[in-house]
Amino acid sequence: MIRLTSDGFSITGQDGTAKQAAWASIKEVFVFKVDLLTHDTIRLGFRVSDDGTCWEIDEDDPAFSELLAEVEQRFDVPIKNWWSKVAFPPFATNRTTLWSEPWNGP
Repeated sequence: MIRLTSDGFSITGQDGTAKQAAWASIKEVFVFKVDLLTHDTIRLGFRVSDDGTCWEIDEDDPAFSELLAEVEQRFDVPIKNWWSKVAFPPFATNRTTLWSEPWNGP
């Protein structure tokens, strides 16, 4: 279950464990497709730490549209710019970064 908060969102897994992220702590927002043999599902992903930890939300989650609308507003990524890149061709992952923090490496 996804719950939006004033400064971020939380995800509660089927086992009851909850994870919470502040919008300001998100390192990357990305979308991709998963091949389920008979159909594809689009997932919204968040890299939430520098160690590469990512969270994924499936398009079949009841709050997916609400979370997606919030992401589009907060990170200024309109759906028209990425949906077709991920949706086509079918049965391909088509991972697309929607937003990423600037890299401050050496």
